[in-house]
Amino acid sequence: MVSPPERRLLQALSSKRLTLLLFGALALILIPTTLPRPWPPLLPLAHGLLAGLMVNLSCCTIPRWRQLSWGVRLIHAGVLVTFAGALIGRAGFVATVNVYEGETTTTAFRWDRQADSDLGFALTVEAIHSSLYPVPLRIGVLRDGQPVKLYELKTGEGFRHQGLEALVLALEPRPASADGGGQTPALRLALTGADGRRVERLLTKETPVEQGGFTLQFVAFQTPTVERSWLDLSLTGPNSPPLTGRAAVNRPLSWRGLRLYHTATTIDPASGRPYAGIQIVQDRGLPLIYLGFLSLLLGGGLFLIDKTRARAAGRRLMACPGGGG
Repeated sequence: MVSPPERRLLQALSSKRLTLLLFGALALILIPTTLPRPWPPLLPLAHGLLAGLMVNLSCCTIPRWRQLSWGVRLIHAGVLVTFAGALIGRAGFVATVNVYEGETTTTAFRWDRQADSDLGFALTVEAIHSSLYPVPLRIGVLRDGQPVKLYELKTGEGFRHQGLEALVLALEPRPASADGGGQTPALRLALTGADGRRVERLLTKETPVEQGGFTLQFVAFQTPTVERSWLDLSLTGPNSPPLTGRAAVNRPLSWRGLRLYHTATTIDPASGRPYAGIQIVQDRGLPLIYLGFLSLLLGGGLFLIDKTRARAAGRRLMACPGGGG
């Protein structure tokens, strides 16, 4: 038996007016957090309002559970589970770090702490990969220093010139060099001579290629656009064997409750060395958020089905003789 004070408290906690008040306050609190430099004390306040909404919805749902349809039950449960996942995810973190290819780091910048922090494991960027969209380019053929032919083609295409066959395998904007500097764009060519022998050579504007009595000159190219990029990562923890895996922009590498995303690839203008931007995310509430979304989807579908059936039944009743009363 619920006493009158308890009933009034329950009615106050489950009121629609409180729901609108909490939603409005949460919206106002979250707006500044989207700015480049959000005010950190706002986030705990936002999570407090989120917890208040969970209490409000629970007080609205639990006493009426038996009177609610399954669609509404699933919708309410989905909202509560999603909110719970968001609150649990607050215990996680987001960290970012830039790592040169072939190097290792044990620290990253934690955005919640606004400082570099120890990761608890070693992160190594074994290799940085990228694929480019085909780009137009020009290759000149010379004999005895005199221009003979100018070929216009794209990466992945080739040409044949008097027994010499050339295939453009790839355009490398910054190929590796022995001294680590002076890197310029280069074409990786597969050349096949009249004798059928195939060799791969790098062709740059500064270094022409001699093959089969001809000189190949890299004349021009269009700036390439990256189609996709990915990383080969190695992760080593204190009490676990190393793990090697691949991380891409929208395909993170998952390990020990962490997700590692490849965010960017950049060339250091001073050394010409590539380095990768990596985002490390720990969010243990994410499975609950996905489960809440699924519950919302199922509940919304059941709710629409029930409404459609009710309307159809109402139309049939009105169509019956005397159905209008």
